[in-house]
Amino acid sequence: ENPMSADRVRWEHILRVYELCDRNVSETARRLNMHRRTLQRILAKRAPR
Repeated sequence: ENPMSADRVRWEHILRVYELCDRNVSETARRLNMHRRTLQRILAKRAPR
């Protein structure tokens, strides 16, 4: 069994919401209660392991 790191769980959740919002950054940021620019920075990085 290989548990995911907290960073990985966060990344997976963000991507799931992003896809539910049809890859709309503004809507995703609203749903996640974070600033749009913060979300853009997170999405620009590669997925954590």
